[in-house]
Amino acid sequence: MTKQTEELLRLIKENPDLPIVPMVDCEVVADDFGYWLGKWGYAKLTEYYNGREYIHFRDDDEEDVLNDMVGCKYSYDKDGRDIYELSDAEWKTLYESLPWEKCIAVYITT
Repeated sequence: MTKQTEELLRLIKENPDLPIVPMVDCEVVADDFGYWLGKWGYAKLTEYYNGREYIHFRDDDEEDVLNDMVGCKYSYDKDGRDIYELSDAEWKTLYESLPWEKCIAVYITT
């Protein structure tokens, strides 16, 4: 058993109620037909936000999350201001209020 698999199993055992989110590397899926062979990469306990175009993790660049939020229901604060008009403190409050979901992220690689 690989270290990655052992770590995944440990995280599952310690957090049995959390969803497992498989993050599949684009190199694994070379086409849209059939099944493709990948291997277990590393796993980590984290939080994710399912954005408009991407899935974001807590340790992602906040600016990437901000750019993905443009055009979604979080694009404006309660006063109707565009998120690009928010101060750093207001942006941080908005970022923290996103519906982050705790999970076990597993990276599937080649």
